[in-house]
Amino acid sequence: MLTLSLDVEPWLSGERVDSLRAQAIPEWVRFNPTLGSTPNPTAQHKPWDSLKNYIKSKLSTWNANDPVLTNLQEGFKHHSGWQEFFERIVEDRSKAPGWNSLNDDERAAWLTHQLFRKLPSPGRVYRFWREAQEFFEALLKEFRQIAARSDNPWRVRRLLVVPGPSTGNWNEGTLYDGHWRGMQFSLVYVQALNGFVTASNLARLLKPEEHGSVLRGQTALVEEEDTFGRAKTLVIGAVQEIPPPYSHLGVYHPVIPLDVSPLRFRVVVPMEAASECVDLALSLWKERFARVWDRLPLHVGVVAFERALSFQAVIEAARSLEDALTSQKEKPWAMTSKEAYGGVLTLQLRRQDSQMTVRMMPLRMPDGREDVFYPYLRVEDQQLRSPRDFRHPDGALYRYAADLQIGDGVFVAPARVATLFMDSAAARFEKIEPFYAEDWQKARALWQLLVRVAPSQTALQRFRSALNQLDQAWRQGPDQASADLWQATVHALLVEHLGAKGAALEELTEAAAKGLLQHVIQWHLTVLKETL
Repeated sequence: MLTLSLDVEPWLSGERVDSLRAQAIPEWVRFNPTLGSTPNPTAQHKPWDSLKNYIKSKLSTWNANDPVLTNLQEGFKHHSGWQEFFERIVEDRSKAPGWNSLNDDERAAWLTHQLFRKLPSPGRVYRFWREAQEFFEALLKEFRQIAARSDNPWRVRRLLVVPGPSTGNWNEGTLYDGHWRGMQFSLVYVQALNGFVTASNLARLLKPEEHGSVLRGQTALVEEEDTFGRAKTLVIGAVQEIPPPYSHLGVYHPVIPLDVSPLRFRVVVPMEAASECVDLALSLWKERFARVWDRLPLHVGVVAFERALSFQAVIEAARSLEDALTSQKEKPWAMTSKEAYGGVLTLQLRRQDSQMTVRMMPLRMPDGREDVFYPYLRVEDQQLRSPRDFRHPDGALYRYAADLQIGDGVFVAPARVATLFMDSAAARFEKIEPFYAEDWQKARALWQLLVRVAPSQTALQRFRSALNQLDQAWRQGPDQASADLWQATVHALLVEHLGAKGAALEELTEAAAKGLLQHVIQWHLTVLKETL
C-alpha cells in the first residue's frame, strides 16, 4: 500500500498564501513613479519599511483621496475611516487581530502586508484543491501503467479459462478460489462465455517466460467464496484471451485505489512496482511544485505486506506512517551556494542532518516575465536586507529566492518517505523513522551500486550477516567505543566480502555509517526479494 499526501491544508486555510505576492513593492514603485501629480513617496531601496512608515503616519487623520492608498486599493476612497477600512482589508481574514487590539505600528504592518499579498479567494483556494486532486489523479494513471508493464503480456491480462467437459456445474457470477503451484488464485464464472474469467494477478502464477497455455490441462481444487469444505475439481480444458463483446474485460491493471482526494491518496500496487511508483511520485512533485517546494511537501508511506495479512492491520500501519510523516515541523536549512541559468535558480542547501541537497526553482513565468509572485522563502533573518524582502506582521520574514546569500537559513517543510515491512500483524506497532525524500533516491542509486560491486548473491548475503552481527555487537559494547572504529570495521567488511574499492568503497562505507546501506539491503533482499 502506498499512502501519499501533500501538505495542502495550510494552503486551503490561507496560512501559506501569506508567502505569495499580488505585487512586489519594488515593481509597484518602479511602474508608478508618480501617483497622479504626486511623486511616489516610497523609497526604492527600502520599500517595505518606507511604505509601512508612510501608512503609519497617515493613521492619525483620514484622507479618502490619499494618492498612495487609492492607487493600491481602489475602494479606499469609498470608506469613511481607518477602522472601517482595516475591517475590510485585514479583519476579513480568519484569526485576524482587531483594530482596537493593536497599536499604530502593528496596524500599519498589517495593512502593508494585506495590500500586497495574494488573497485566499474562493477561486484561488479551489485552485489549490484542484491542483492536489489533479496531481494524485495523474499519479494513479501512471501507477496503472507501471503496474501493468511486463515483458510477458500474459501475466498482466485477464484470461478466459474454459473448464473441461466433465467438471460439473458452475454458478453464474460466482467467485471461486483455488490453489495452483501453492499460490492462491481466483476465478469468476461467466455463463455467456462458458468459462471463467481470471480475477487475480496472474503474475503470481506464471513465471516471466511462461505462456498462458501452461495452465491448459492443469487440475485444481476450487471453492465458492465464503464456503468451506465443498471444494470442486476444476480441470482446465483451454486458456485463451477473452473474445468480443467481452474483450474489454481482458484489460487488467493490478492497482486498487482506496482513497483519491486532495488530502490523501492511498493505493494498493504490486510490490515489484512500488519502488518505481515512489520514484515517479517524487519526480512529478519536483516538477509540478518547484516554485513552492519548501511550503508544499510530499509525504510518501510504503507498507509492504503479505497477501494473507489482515487488511485492518495494514490500514493501522498506514495511519501510523501518516502520523510519523506529518509530525516534523519546518526546520531551517542553510543555503551554501546558488546558480541561476536559463530562468532557473539552483540552490544547494545543508539540511538539519548536515547532508547537502539541491533544489531548483523557476524564476520566470511561461511567457518569459520574471516571476515576482511565487518564489519567496521564509528565512531566519530578522532584518530586511533586499528590496523584495517583506515581513509578515507576526514576525516571519520572506526573501525572494534569487536574493538569497550564502549562510541564509531557509525554513523548509521537508518531503519525506517512510517504509514498513509487515511480516506479521504485530509489525504495525514498530517505531517508524521517516527519512528525507532525497535519501530515498540515494537509496535507489546505492542498490544499483551494490549490484555492480557485489560478486554474487551469496557474497552480498554474507556481508549482510556480518554487518548485522557488527551492529548487534556494537550496541552491546562499551559506550566509549569509537564511531571511527565502527566505520573502519565496515570498510574492512566491504573489502572482504564484496571486494569493493575506490570511490564505490567510500560511498558504501559512508552510507553504512548513516544506516542507509542497511535499509537498502533489507528493502531489496527481504521485502522485494530481488536477486543479483
